[in-house]
Amino acid sequence: MQYHIMIKNLSKSYQSKGTAKTALSDVTLNIPQGEIFCIMGSSGSGKSTLLKILGGMEKPTSGTVYINGANMADYGQQDYDRHRQMTVGYVFQDFNLLEGLTLKENIILPLTLQKLSETEIQKKYADTLRCVDVGYCENNYSEQSSGGEQQRAAICRAIIKSPKLILADEPTGSLDHVNAKAILSTFMDIKERMQTTIVLVTHDAAVASYCDTVVFIENGRVCDTLRKEGAAQPFYERIVTVSSKVRGVI
Repeated sequence: MQYHIMIKNLSKSYQSKGTAKTALSDVTLNIPQGEIFCIMGSSGSGKSTLLKILGGMEKPTSGTVYINGANMADYGQQDYDRHRQMTVGYVFQDFNLLEGLTLKENIILPLTLQKLSETEIQKKYADTLRCVDVGYCENNYSEQSSGGEQQRAAICRAIIKSPKLILADEPTGSLDHVNAKAILSTFMDIKERMQTTIVLVTHDAAVASYCDTVVFIENGRVCDTLRKEGAAQPFYERIVTVSSKVRGVI
C-alpha cells in the first residue's frame, strides 16, 4: 500500500498562562494515497490541531510528518508557503468565503494569486465545475448564497488548483442532512476522479461512515482505528460502538 502521509510520534503542546497544554501526544498514523481518511473525536480532542499541522499552518513540538516522502521538518518558509498554496486544498467548516465577491470570484481566487493567465483560469474553472456544479449560482455573492451553495463553492476553491491533498475540518457541520449527504458524495466522486487524498475531521458517525478509514482521537492520543469493509450501514454501527467506548459511554 502506498502512503501519502506518514506521521510518527507526533506531539504538540501549547503554553497557556505559563502552563503547558498538550494537544497531541505521540500520534503515529499512515494515511494511504487516494483515500478518504477520517479523524474522529470530541471537541478539544486534538483532531483540528492535527489537521493544521498537516496543512502547514502549525508546527509540531516533536515527531515527524512525511508527505509524499518529504519530511516537513526540513521545510523552510518558502516550502511551507508552496505547500499551502500548491499542494493542499482546504475546506473549512465556516466556508471562509470573502464577502463582496461572487462565488465564482471566490473559487478562482487561488489561481488569481498564482498569477495564471485568464485562459488558464477559465479552463481550470470549467474543469472544476464538472466535479462540483455551482454554475447556476456562480454570480451570486457569497453572503447571498445558501449554506449548501457556499460549501460547494468552498470545495470548488479547494480543488481548482488540483491538489493531491484536501483537508476538511467539519465540512458538513453547518449543513442539513440533504446537503451534507450531497457534499460527502462529492468527496467520494473527487477521490475517484482525481485520485485525491482527503483527510476530514468530524464528530459525526454518519459522516465518518462515508470514509475508507476512521481514526479515533481523544485527549490527543489515537485510541482506535477502523477500516471500512462492505456497506456503509454496518460500518456506521461499528463507528458508533467504538466511539461510545472511546468516550467511556459503555
